[in-house]
Amino acid sequence: MAHTKSTREGGGTARLPAVTATLAALLLLAVSIVGQVAAGADYPAVPPGVVIPLGAAVLLLWRTNRWTIGLPLAVGLLIGVGALVTPNTGDHLASGDTALVVSTVAELVALAGLVVAAAAAALLWKGARD
Repeated sequence: MAHTKSTREGGGTARLPAVTATLAALLLLAVSIVGQVAAGADYPAVPPGVVIPLGAAVLLLWRTNRWTIGLPLAVGLLIGVGALVTPNTGDHLASGDTALVVSTVAELVALAGLVVAAAAAALLWKGARD
């Protein structure tokens, strides 16, 4: 039996806390991008920063294994590097627009949390058969 779920009173299931934190960070990342779009940031009509984290969250919810735990880690690292090297992040933070600053800070917090949580989940994963 994999360690991602364990029986709890009432017959429900509980996820590994690091997996739950990974899911929360993926959702915060997507919401932060929606906040940036709402604040007027320039994004494509369908922002990849929303679609990719939500897709990773769906896969992680659908089947938690080493591969679906590793995917959010890669997402966090790739989008995080993009956020650090693009001038948009600095422009957003220096804009003076409260909504844009708050949503950009939320994005950076989500990215840092995502990398830490997904790395912890990958290290703690003890699934016998992925």
